[in-house]
Amino acid sequence: MTWAFVYLVALVVGLVLATVTGLLRDLRNLSRHHHLVVPHPDQQPAFLAILGRRVAIGMFLFGVAGLALGTRWMSEPWITLVVAMGAGVVGLVLGFALIRRPSASAVRSDRATVVREIPPGGYGQVKLERDGGSVVLAAQSVDHALIPAGSEVEVVDSTRSVVTVRKQTHE
Repeated sequence: MTWAFVYLVALVVGLVLATVTGLLRDLRNLSRHHHLVVPHPDQQPAFLAILGRRVAIGMFLFGVAGLALGTRWMSEPWITLVVAMGAGVVGLVLGFALIRRPSASAVRSDRATVVREIPPGGYGQVKLERDGGSVVLAAQSVDHALIPAGSEVEVVDSTRSVVTVRKQTHE
């Protein structure tokens, strides 16, 4: 087994992780629509939702740097390995520093629109509009009542990662 193969495997695994965790989809949507989507935690295991996206960046950069140095410039194998590991660590650090779930407490909106039905005692999703963009967050009803998609709701508590909402009463 050669070092080039190790770098290629790291690059492919990084791309697969980025695809499986939805990182590529979210980056594409963010660039097109300026929407930041926060998936409901039940949709993905914690590893994929929290660590997988960040590790994907490090593995991808490790693979790219190793392949670029090892095949393009034919440097010494140990120099290539050190540079590739450095690129991977930089990618991992950048992943932890830059990829964050938006904090629900940072949301200033008191009103939201339900985009995924909130069942009694269960979870759905709401879209909060802010600064010309929108954020989709997991939500739970304070009244433990069904709130259908498309309903306007009032945000009651936004201190946790799951916002608590109440169906808006029309006066």
